[in-house]
Amino acid sequence: MTFLKENYPIIGFIAAYLLTKNLILAAAIWSGLTLIQMILHYFTKKEVKTSHVALFFVGLALVALAYYFDDDDFIKWKTSIAVWAGALFILIRQFASKKYVIQDLTKSSGLIKDSAPKSLLAKVNGVWVVTLALYGGLNLYVAFNFSTDFWFYFKLISMFVLLFGLLIISIVMLKDHVHLDEEQPNQ
Repeated sequence: MTFLKENYPIIGFIAAYLLTKNLILAAAIWSGLTLIQMILHYFTKKEVKTSHVALFFVGLALVALAYYFDDDDFIKWKTSIAVWAGALFILIRQFASKKYVIQDLTKSSGLIKDSAPKSLLAKVNGVWVVTLALYGGLNLYVAFNFSTDFWFYFKLISMFVLLFGLLIISIVMLKDHVHLDEEQPNQ
């Protein structure tokens, strides 16, 4: 149930596109549901992540441009902009505050030991940055060289595979600094 509560804008986007094959309408539905999600999140948890707000406004601007020019190519740019922004955020955060993406992603589970060397964490960050940057380019290549339908399914499947793969690669790179089941700290 938590998956649905956290991801209903994406589910709405997918459902709308599959039912209508209208990318602009699907993106507009994503924007509306994301706005509702942010408002509900603010009133229930008193917090909305800056990254969610920024991504919402980028998405909204691209939907407006797509609608105005009647060109769904604007929607296809959103994925690349989002992953490039994510790569830039990871890089800036590493240099500005010495925080690393894998520690953020596994913080609640306590999976990564505090003893993991900063140099290794920086290498993991580097893998994320390079992979996300390349994926942004690949997304645009697929978006502008294949049909919208193909791009939609590519994006849907590849984004999941990419993030899951990055997580697995990160854990393998940090294998000597991962808590095993029997030794994970109490939460």
